[in-house]
Formats: sequence, structure tokens, C-alpha cells
Amino acid sequence: MSSGSKKKILSNSVWIIIRHLYSMLTSLTVVALIARFLGPSDYGLISYCTSVISIFTTLSGLGLDNVIVSETIRNPGRKGGYLGTALLMRLIASFISYPMILGVIHLADPGNKTLLTVAALQSIGMILQTYEVLIYWFRIELKMKYVSIAMVCAITVTSVFRVILLINKASVSWFAFSLSLQALAAAAIISVFFAKKTDVKLTASIADARDLLKLSYNCILSAMSVIIYMHADRIILEKMTDSSRVGIYSAAVTLATCWQFIPMALIDSSRPVVIARRKTSQTEYLDLFKQVMAGTNLISFLFALLMSSLGWIFIYYIYGNEYMDAFIPLIILSWSSFMAVSGYSRSIWITGEGFYKYDKRFTVTAAVIDIILDIILIRMMGIAGAALATLITYIYEVLIVPLFFRETRGFTKLYFQSFRYMTRFSGRSAREMLGEFTQRNRLTE
Repeated sequence: MSSGSKKKILSNSVWIIIRHLYSMLTSLTVVALIARFLGPSDYGLISYCTSVISIFTTLSGLGLDNVIVSETIRNPGRKGGYLGTALLMRLIASFISYPMILGVIHLADPGNKTLLTVAALQSIGMILQTYEVLIYWFRIELKMKYVSIAMVCAITVTSVFRVILLINKASVSWFAFSLSLQALAAAAIISVFFAKKTDVKLTASIADARDLLKLSYNCILSAMSVIIYMHADRIILEKMTDSSRVGIYSAAVTLATCWQFIPMALIDSSRPVVIARRKTSQTEYLDLFKQVMAGTNLISFLFALLMSSLGWIFIYYIYGNEYMDAFIPLIILSWSSFMAVSGYSRSIWITGEGFYKYDKRFTVTAAVIDIILDIILIRMMGIAGAALATLITYIYEVLIVPLFFRETRGFTKLYFQSFRYMTRFSGRSAREMLGEFTQRNRLTE
């Protein structure tokens, strides 16, 4: 392993973490001020729309994320065709999804003009998020530095805009528009970086679209199912209670997940290395995969423990007394986040083994279970019930359902084997952990 490769992986991870750290700090200041200003009701209104829009955003993504990365690694000569085709496919799907979002919002709450306006302004961001296809190239080339710079700039612009809105005591609709403004700024900057940093010529063809859809159709259902059971709680909660409870629950979700960027950055940086290693050694590929799971699970465990014990302090000082009912959901959701990171780690193994069809089965059944549990537990326990439904669903989706299929039973074994590495990592710095990881791999620059 050359020193240049080590620096490349380390730098990539650090830049991803910097971007998410900045985003987290901004969310815990500016977004918290917005939540205080709007109150649980209007804040819940934005959160409700975000949940509905997220489902359609995932649908318009066509399940291409992991497929583009893995297929480009396997067929580097088709990089321009894959990226260009995916860009066009996602843009078309986004334009189709936009009126569908407004139709769903209108049918769910007929006559609620404020809700429809908020949804219309927020949904513009879904179309602008087509730029995310370009991020695949930066991820493959381990050049997330430029994506991080772009996102930091976009977040800064949006934060300044939001502060101006707070000073002028703007309506909830303007705050909804600020989400689309962030997507616009990010799209513009990332497009410029892509044009300057790569000589890849984007093309689009029916043949490439056909090939991508053959591989991604399983991922579409899988991604849709994941986003449904990530956001069904807030949608069902709004229908069974009111938007103020959604606002309080959303505060708990924000705190419970604000730290996930750290393990997920390490997973995203490790993904190309682990998948590439499978070509040369199955044993070392699985060993590396277990190391990734162990390191990210350790980080997740520590943060979940922190939020479970001191979460009430964060709620009080960040969101205010109006949101203190979020504490019990926060404890439950913190451990849901721990399981969610394990599921995200598993995506490396799913991609490496090509088990897309099983991933679809995992997540589709999990989505159904989550919806059923939400309906039952929200009626019984309110927002704590929504959190408990999420935790049970993640445990089922990550650990239980893989046991139903012979080909995927091995994951549960790999998962528990990875805990052996956690004792090794517990006394080392993140840099030492990464150093050991890179020394045992060969990454072609």
C-alpha cells in the first residue's frame, strides 16, 4: 500500500466528516432556532412534508446509488455513459414525482393551503437534487473533498438566509423554501467542480439505461422500503395525533441521528476498498468488512450511550422546554440509530455479493412491519410508540430477516464475529484504526 493511497483514504474520510460536522453544528444552532421560533406545530408541518417528499425523492433516485458505484468500479470504461444516463433518468423521474407529491398532500389534507404551499416549495429541492448523481464520481475517485466544500458553502448560504428570515419573522413557507435554496447552491457548486476536476464525458443511451435498471430495480424497492419505514412514523403520527407531536418527535429524531455522519463517512470511504478487495481475496475481503462493521458499531454504541444518558440536557438547551417530551423517544431512537448504522454497513456486503434481490426482501417486509407497528404502538404510546416501532423494525431488518434465506444467513454470523474487533479498537485512535485498515489493503490510485 503506497503512502499516497493511505493519505487518499484518510483525506476522503476527514473531508466527509468535516462536512457533516459542520452540517450538524448548523442544524443544532440555526435549525434549533427555527424550531423554537416556529414552535412544535409549524416545525412539525415542515417535518411532515419532508417525510412525504423523502419518499418521492427516493423513488426518483431509482435505486442507482450503490449500483453506479459498483458497476463503474467493474466497468470503468463506461463511467461517462453510466453517469450521464443516470443523471437524465433521475431528472425525468423528479419532474414526474413533483405533481405526484402535491397530489398526495392535497388528498391527505384537502383545503390546507399552507401545507400545500410548504410542500410545493420544498419539492423544488427534489428536482435540484439530481446533482447527487455527480457525487458518485467523487465517491468512486475518493475526492469527496470537493463535495464537502460545496456542501459547506451551500449550508452557509442557506443558514445566512434562514437567519435573515428569523430576524424578519418570516412565515413557515419561507423556511420551507430555504431547503430548496440549499439544493440549488449545492447543485451549482458541485457541477462546477465536476466540470473542472474530471475529463469524463457524460453521455446517455437507452442501452445504459436498460442495463442500470436491470440491476437497480431490486434496489428501487429496497430504497423505497427503507425510506418508508424511516418516515412512516411521522406521517402516521401526524394523521393519528397532530403536527405539534410530529415537531416534538422530529426534534428527537434529529438528536438521535445527528452523529451518524461519522460512522457513515467511514463506511462510504471504505466501500470501494472493500469491494475492490473481493476480486483478489475472499478471506481478506470478509476480514476487512468485519473491521469496518466493528469500528462503526463501536462509534455508534458510544454515541447512543451518550444520547441515552444526557439527551434531556441537549433537548432543553437546544430546543427548549416545549420539546421536553422528546426525551423518551430520543433514548429509543438512539439505539435505533445504532442498528441503522449496522444496516448501512451491511450494504457493502450486499453490493459485494450482488445480493440486491435479498436486500429488497429484507426492506419490503420491514416496511410493512413498521407501518403495522406504528399504527398499533402510536395508538397505545404516542410518540414513544413511534420510536419503539422504529427500533423493533431495525432489529428485524438487520439481524432477523437475513436468517430466513440460506444465502444471507452468513451476514448475521459476520455481524457477531465483528464484535471481536471492537475490543481491539477500543484503546486506539481513529487514525491508528484507519492505518491498520489501509495497511492490509491494496487500492489502485
